[in-house]
Amino acid sequence: MSVATAARLPLAVDMDGTLLETDVLAEGMRKVWRERPLGFLDALLRLAMGGRPPFKRRIAALASLDIDALPVRTDFLEWLRSEKANGRKLWLATAADRATAEKVAARFDLFDGVLASDGAVNLKAGAKARALATHFPEGFVYAGDSAADLAVWRRAKGIVLVCAPRGVEQRARILGATVERVFTA
Repeated sequence: MSVATAARLPLAVDMDGTLLETDVLAEGMRKVWRERPLGFLDALLRLAMGGRPPFKRRIAALASLDIDALPVRTDFLEWLRSEKANGRKLWLATAADRATAEKVAARFDLFDGVLASDGAVNLKAGAKARALATHFPEGFVYAGDSAADLAVWRRAKGIVLVCAPRGVEQRARILGATVERVFTA
């Protein structure tokens, strides 16, 4: 598939490490640990009892992150704005909890929708790949940065690499999907 053909497909954008220079779960954990240590212990109990989705949900509920202060990859954001202006559908697709993801999406006013972890399902790697393939049966392009994104790129028709480590970039390039764009640090 050519880059021009891939560019007509919806673009699903990872949040942590891709759109944002940080990880909202790590930011939330630090904040909750400092400000509400008993709440942090409650979140850990949820992690032990139910796994990552309820843990993420609890941290998101307790953290009250300043979404506007989260650092952004500005060159990538400008490209997203250009893609949106050209009519491309953009979706935020993240393993972060939905409550936080929706706030981040609202900050940028770019996204047509949000796919995120929901307290029961951790939308990471294979789960994210399945959700995107179901949501976009005609195909999608995925922008990501990490080894966990390789599972998504295997199902994508196009790849956007955003500050991906060299090894991840090399592994993504051999998957066979069109590499639409590469952003470096």
